[in-house]
This record gives sequence, structure tokens and C-alpha cells, in this order.
Amino acid sequence: MLHFKILYDIIITGGIDMKKKIIKQIPNIITITRIISLIIGFILFCKEKFLYAIILYIYGAVSDFFDGYFARRLNAYTKLGKYLDAISDKLYSFSVMILLIINRSILIVIPLLLEGIISFVNYKIIIKYKSTHTERVGKHKMNLEFLMLISSMISIKIKYFSVVFYIFLILTIYFQIQTIISYINQFHNKSKE
Repeated sequence: MLHFKILYDIIITGGIDMKKKIIKQIPNIITITRIISLIIGFILFCKEKFLYAIILYIYGAVSDFFDGYFARRLNAYTKLGKYLDAISDKLYSFSVMILLIINRSILIVIPLLLEGIISFVNYKIIIKYKSTHTERVGKHKMNLEFLMLISSMISIKIKYFSVVFYIFLILTIYFQIQTIISYINQFHNKSKE
């Protein structure tokens, strides 16, 4: 009888713990699917399958919201998730910017350089403090950057969409500069957040 009790406890307790562990990984799973979709989207864009590429990049932008939402909702914050999210954001930005440079969208070089500066400052913060946190302005910057990048991809095929791209480009550059200032303040331990 004791063996059945032990087996029951292992199955029930182990099952509950396993379910909790799996649920806690939902945000990471979403982030990993975003990384995969960006790689596939990049390849499709290079093969001139623009519609499919744009759909995957839109998924990348939308899934960035949902992985954060589920991480907060499920209290499923992990170091891996934090790093995966940062990597997927940079991969998203850099991959689209490279595609745009290839397609002669030279203005995209400005946000590309600013994004490089943001990454460098973030790296310096991690070296100094062993961790970093995303500033609120950085989250707004990323949302605008998603819109700017998607509108720029669309404007390659639909020329009059360039006006939307230019509006988001200006807003993105402004928020990138604000993000740089915010992270420099974080580096000097003067962050307001």
C-alpha cells in the first residue's frame, strides 16, 4: 500500500510541478518562435516572397507584445527569457535594416547606427552591473521601430506607403536618442526607473 501512495505522490506532485514548469516556459516558447519566424522571413524576403516575409515580420512584432504579456501574467520571468527577448528584438531590427539597405533604403542607416549604440551601452551596463533593465522609453522605441520597419518593407512594393515610413522613421530616431540618453543615465546610476 505504501508503494501506491509514493507512486501517487510522484505522479500527482510531479505532474503539477511539470505543468507549472511548462506554463512558465510559454513566454520563452513565443520568443523562440519569433526568432524562427524572423529567420524564415529574412530568407523569404531575399527570395522576393514579400507577402509571406511581411506576415512573418508582423508576427514577430505582435509576438513581442505577447511574450511580455504572458511573462507578466504568469509571473514567468527568467534570465533566459530576458536574454532571448533582447536577442530577438535586435535580430528583428538588424535583419530588416539589412534587407532595407540591400533594397537601397539608405535612410535606414541612421536607426541602424543608433540601434548599434543602444546595444553597446546596454552591453556596458551589463559589464558594470551584471544586469540591466529595459527602460520604458526603450519599450516605446521598440514598438515604433516595429512599425517603422514593417512600413518600410511595405513601401518597397507600395511606393506611396513611403510617407508612413518617413513618419515612423522620424519618431523612431527621436525615441532611439531618448533611449540612448536613458541607458547612459542607467549606466551612471541616474535612471529614473
